[in-house]
Amino acid sequence: MNAKLNGYRGVPKFVPPGPAFDASKARGKTIFNIPLLSTDTFNQIVDKSEAQAAQAAGVKFVQYTNRGTPPEWVAGMQQGIARHADLILLEGSPDPRLLAPQLAAAKKAGIPVISTHFFDVSDVQKELSAIPNLSAVVPANHYVGSGTLTADYAIVHSKCDVHAVLLSATDVTPTDKGITAHFKAELSRYCPKTCTATVVALPFSKWATEASGNLQSALNKDPSVNYIAPNYDQGALYAQTAITATGRTGKTSIIAYNGSAPIMQMIQNKKSVIVDFGEPYLWLGYANIDQALRVLAGAKPLTNEHTPLRLWDASNINEAGSPVKQTQGYGPTSQFVQGYQKLWGISQ
Repeated sequence: MNAKLNGYRGVPKFVPPGPAFDASKARGKTIFNIPLLSTDTFNQIVDKSEAQAAQAAGVKFVQYTNRGTPPEWVAGMQQGIARHADLILLEGSPDPRLLAPQLAAAKKAGIPVISTHFFDVSDVQKELSAIPNLSAVVPANHYVGSGTLTADYAIVHSKCDVHAVLLSATDVTPTDKGITAHFKAELSRYCPKTCTATVVALPFSKWATEASGNLQSALNKDPSVNYIAPNYDQGALYAQTAITATGRTGKTSIIAYNGSAPIMQMIQNKKSVIVDFGEPYLWLGYANIDQALRVLAGAKPLTNEHTPLRLWDASNINEAGSPVKQTQGYGPTSQFVQGYQKLWGISQ
């Protein structure tokens, strides 16, 4: 298991996610981009990278600004259709299951729609079958990053003595349940007699007001708890509050997924977070455009763009900068920029 984890500690290398294709067939076309939430750091960085990738491919990129509400996503879909976009990109992603009438209208208008970073890599075929008017997805490594690998890290760190509390976001479907299931499955596989996991289940919308108190209660109820694992790393903020309030500093650690800079900074500052599995946001933007270009050019969409994860802990956190920078530590951007452009047939 150490070898498995060490495979995620280094700088990721670009590996072509699929065959090369002639992206010039997409030149002059328009991508209409609808992010989950325009004020979110993840969406902002990914969207900027998408715009740069689209420009390099000679594709017009139109950004739709919104505050993360379903009515605004509906309006965005309607606007993209009315503007006769050649492709609509749901980035980060507005829930496509809430947009069924708009997806049907887009399909009728001959406009493909792609959802990104919403479904897990293992759910692609199932979700595409369930949402027939969705043209393609760019999936994420939610289950591996937040479920399997965080459990593996705790197993190694504790020498098979994990007593974890998971902070679940019940309104983040379908991925939240999958993350929890993968974490528990890893404990059952490697230390069924010595490892345990309980769940504090709350809607993500209530994390800010209720998570700290509920986690504090869980720690008071069971003094053996040595790990808190929020399914998304924003929960580390509430876990830290609970740890401090119960006097568990140094006894209970936080293991996380998402690689948000403020949470990674907690590793560097030695604030209870011992690991965070992160993604290269700029790389994700190029991956999204790679899939979009494939669809626009008439190439077969990929089921997985194989974007990487990197394990961040005390052994390598300084490679992300001091203080931590959100986009640092994943290698030179030139490696994936040049890698994708080679696939697209764009001269360097």
